[in-house]
Amino acid sequence: MVFLVPAIGLLLWIDVLLGALVLAGILWAAFGLIVGLANFAHLLIGGKSRPSVERKTATGPKRIVPRAPPPPQVTRAPGLAESGSKVASEIWPKWNTSHRRYVEGEKSHWQEQFDALNSRE
Repeated sequence: MVFLVPAIGLLLWIDVLLGALVLAGILWAAFGLIVGLANFAHLLIGGKSRPSVERKTATGPKRIVPRAPPPPQVTRAPGLAESGSKVASEIWPKWNTSHRRYVEGEKSHWQEQFDALNSRE
């Protein structure tokens, strides 16, 4: 008899939660049906499936902005041989000479570290 009272309370709580779930499902289905009927009626009338909303911006109508002129082409003197690493690093022309020197120094440092690891074996 002692276990019967908490069990009844637990069952009542489960019933309340299931009732709320069923009620929410019924409301969900009803609103879905209403929206579906409204869309169907809109299609029957001959409107678009989704009305387009034009956004108004503070800048006004579309502005035509002229493009910036292309950067000048750098020509190299013919006959100057360039190393493969310098040519490969020119893929990114924004890197200047000091950055290339820094990268090459870092590469040589890491190569020395790697060679030191290999020499231990």
